[in-house]
Amino acid sequence: MKKILVTFALLFAVINIMAQEHLSFKGIPIEGSMTEFCQKIKAKGFTSVGSEDNLALFMGDFTGRNATIDVKATDDGKNVFAVVVLFDPSDEWKTLVNTYSYYKDLYTRKYGKPTNSKEKNPAINDSNTALMIEVRQGRVVWRSTWKVTGGDIELSIETSSYYEGRVMIRYRDSQNVKAKIKKDLDDI
Repeated sequence: MKKILVTFALLFAVINIMAQEHLSFKGIPIEGSMTEFCQKIKAKGFTSVGSEDNLALFMGDFTGRNATIDVKATDDGKNVFAVVVLFDPSDEWKTLVNTYSYYKDLYTRKYGKPTNSKEKNPAINDSNTALMIEVRQGRVVWRSTWKVTGGDIELSIETSSYYEGRVMIRYRDSQNVKAKIKKDLDDI
């Protein structure tokens, strides 16, 4: 009987530790204040290009490509809850799809098959301009999501203007998102 109780106690301890894990971006847990997290991003070689309220922007190298990194925190800046990687815009649909496919393969190798994946292209016209407009209108969707320990990672093609798109990777920490939602619900 004692052995069973010890086994249950260990099991609950492991579950509790796993529940407290935060999602990481480049080895940095997505937690803590905006100031603390941004210092860690800078230490990874990213250059600050500005901040406003609960958003900080950085430029730098992500897997050998130039990227903008958006760090998002709760309104009070006490908890970072998301990091978004934005690659340079392109007006070539083929370039966007190739970039998307490359990262989908990388993330699939690391995290397994996406939890959810939708690559829908019912475009009336395959011109770059038409595809960008249809992405903006939600008719063309390229998105894959991985539910991972501590949160989720979403890869997508988004529009950056009427004639350009960009590949985006969003890391969202589940604990801090829940805390933000709880605070927002308390405010309404």
